[in-house]
Amino acid sequence: MNMQIEIELNKMILAITNTIREKHPELVKHLNEMPITVPYVENPDVIVKTLTSYYDSLVTLVNDCKVNHQATGLEQQQKNLSITEIATMKLNNVYQNLFIELNNFIISYNDTGEGSMPIIFLHGYPFDKTMWHAQLDYLKSSHRVIACDIRGFGTSTDEESLLSIDLFAEDLRCFMDKLNIKKAVLCGLSMGGYITLNAVKRFPERFEALILCDTQCIADSNEVKEKRYKTIEQIKLDGVATFNEAFIKSVFHTDSLTNRKELVETLRSVVCANTPTIMMAGLTALAERTESCSSLESIRIPTLIICGSEDVLTPVAQSEFMHKHIKGSILKIIENAGHVSNLEHPDEFNMYLLAFLNKLLLSQEI
Repeated sequence: MNMQIEIELNKMILAITNTIREKHPELVKHLNEMPITVPYVENPDVIVKTLTSYYDSLVTLVNDCKVNHQATGLEQQQKNLSITEIATMKLNNVYQNLFIELNNFIISYNDTGEGSMPIIFLHGYPFDKTMWHAQLDYLKSSHRVIACDIRGFGTSTDEESLLSIDLFAEDLRCFMDKLNIKKAVLCGLSMGGYITLNAVKRFPERFEALILCDTQCIADSNEVKEKRYKTIEQIKLDGVATFNEAFIKSVFHTDSLTNRKELVETLRSVVCANTPTIMMAGLTALAERTESCSSLESIRIPTLIICGSEDVLTPVAQSEFMHKHIKGSILKIIENAGHVSNLEHPDEFNMYLLAFLNKLLLSQEI
């Protein structure tokens, strides 16, 4: 299995190296300072961890360049350091990517903290697991927290499969099996919420509690589905840049767009890191999902529902509907937040998470 992971990592390293050479030539000189990390006959002891660190350092370089629109800031700050030292400094405050193989692809995830009941975080479309770092930081001292990149997104692989919410839920089950997790608390935002509702319907015995964030149980209407497919055709013709920019503006509260530009730029870099192929495959998965509203009343485990008051993609009314039909559920509305409430108001979001989890632990002890 390690050999397969190394092969996939090498493919990822090659892809991002080509991106740097083509789109960020000012960073090429940093590549020449990198230690050799790709396994070959004369260097047989290179391990997955080394490859992962190398890949992460390349991602850091590209993201810094995108956010700052130039590499000179990084060069000035770290003027006298080698690129390996720069990468180490940058990685001190982020989570090491872990990789395992399942369902014919490689899934990338973070796994930190300790606790009797793991909490698994599922990101929305078209984001990645980094959107949960504030929650992992907040909870890791008291809970085991896991965030994974959904198939095809972030640093998880698969550019070829026909993506679907059913497939993502099956991936989740296999992921839990690989990590020997019998039951978990599941937290999903937007598309992650669709996966959460799908998984609890199909595998109810695997979950101790649910956290549904800025999501809904309905399927796309014919009108919305048609709009998604028109967007796919537009991406095929003109590329993904126009869609990405409009999407970024739609997920934030207007205050964030004006006053929290660093946050907006960070999420923009995550969205723009996706290939057009994955963007289109993800839109297809969203368009073809089935409704889960009819199964809400069968949910018999503790459920927390969180939604931004100004979420235009999955409005508060949808959260209120789920709250009404999931017996004993808790609904929290975060004011002045859009579709990414965990990013815009992490302190309030985390407070609701911790209160819910503490109540869950207390009930288990009783």
